[in-house]
Amino acid sequence: MIKIGRVNVSLELRQLCLDGQTLHVGSRAFDILEVLIKARGKLVSKNELFQCVWPNTVVEESNLQVHISTLRRLLGDDKDLIKTIPGRGYRLTCSDEAEGLAQKRTDESAHTEERRPPSNVPLSYTPLVGRAQALKDVKNALGAASLVTLVGTGGIGKTQLGLEVARTQQSSFDEVCYVNLSVVEHPECTVCAIADSLTVRKTAEIATQADLTRAIGTRKLLIVLDNCEHVIHEAATLCEQLMLAHPHLSVLATSREPLRIRFEKIYWVAPLEVPPEDASYVDILQCSAAHMFVSRVRALDPRFRLDAASVRLIGTICRRLDGLPLALEFAAARVGALGVGELAVQLNNRFRVLTGGLRTAPARQQTLKAALDWSYQFLCNQERMVFRRISVFRQSFQLDAACEIAAHDDLSTDDVIEAIAGLVSKSLLMFGPSGSLMNYRLLETTREYALQMLEDAGESETMIHRYERYLRSHGSSPDEADATGALHRGTGIDGRAQDLLLSPPRSALRLQA
Repeated sequence: MIKIGRVNVSLELRQLCLDGQTLHVGSRAFDILEVLIKARGKLVSKNELFQCVWPNTVVEESNLQVHISTLRRLLGDDKDLIKTIPGRGYRLTCSDEAEGLAQKRTDESAHTEERRPPSNVPLSYTPLVGRAQALKDVKNALGAASLVTLVGTGGIGKTQLGLEVARTQQSSFDEVCYVNLSVVEHPECTVCAIADSLTVRKTAEIATQADLTRAIGTRKLLIVLDNCEHVIHEAATLCEQLMLAHPHLSVLATSREPLRIRFEKIYWVAPLEVPPEDASYVDILQCSAAHMFVSRVRALDPRFRLDAASVRLIGTICRRLDGLPLALEFAAARVGALGVGELAVQLNNRFRVLTGGLRTAPARQQTLKAALDWSYQFLCNQERMVFRRISVFRQSFQLDAACEIAAHDDLSTDDVIEAIAGLVSKSLLMFGPSGSLMNYRLLETTREYALQMLEDAGESETMIHRYERYLRSHGSSPDEADATGALHRGTGIDGRAQDLLLSPPRSALRLQA
């Protein structure tokens, strides 16, 4: 029992008692009180309270103020024990009993940490928004396959999802090892990067696969290989060889394209949910993209307020940024300086505006353009040409349309088909079935980037004229020409994506063609 002034608090029973009488308190108010108690007298920011008490819901700050007022009313003469720190948050002046219990819980937590298997997986300081089903699906896939690869376009949240899966799986393995391959400058150093994360004792100056094999031994080990795309051949080869040698080894990889080896199960990571144009105030805020955007804005500015107009603009921002978490992070960082309204307008110039990456983030995550530059550099020349040329399609299109636009003297129809397959595989082109055929679409941000590349290549005028001829030859107006139909946006392992689970998109597209 914890004593706060004259009120006794039982965290186990979730009760407040005064003079032997139970006080009525709502669940949210009690959650807030529990967070303040466990802070042991330290400041708890408003954003921390929002994340702890409303982890999956966007709420107004006034809701928090109402519950704080309720708690103060229940404390009566001791209401001042809950102190407001203007512009920052709240602090509970703890009694000796509260301090003692909090210390006991801290000690128990420390003992629990000591019992956990070794792991170098980074801690999380922000909640994972809108990924509950994805988290469940990937965990199930990891239980059924030796290798699960999280695949998706840059900035879609593969790393965060992979890290959260790894954290939840620590008790299922003897050890969980995280390897950040983005820092590997030369492909031949891939083995050394894994060896360093495993703290392998090397027999020579440079670690070898034999060193890894000896280090893994008979342990049930989970290795998280993050950012495989720029060392894709080395990562794929090493994974297959290690898994053949170690039946108890599991690998969770993140990459912008599949590893395309045996044992691999592919999970296509989806963008966050965005609201339709006619969505209501409540429906917009319930979408995971809007929830993430608002939570990030509030983390930077706890005074941020929502009204009907700003919520509608947030819905527009989320749609125009395709629900991409990294783009939403950049956009949220600009709200303090521009406001929601001006930010929505400036998205027409998104590559100059969305540059607010964390100073400690990798260079490819410092700006929205840098994230796309990272993907573009791994395309072959034919893929780059087709990528630029299909940017004239404003919505979805099918393979015959792409061939008619992109194939010319310098590219054959077969070249275009192969390039389309490569763009799908590298997560730059969204795809989904339309009857017996396949629909494709560039996300708005990706299309804006491709249009810039088209202009830089001096092909804009030629491709626009070719597109207009295509429209006239098919008897369509510009608004009617693009194919329609629901596109696959990374539904995960279940649903329409399941037939692509074990098949490289390149082969699948060959069959469709």
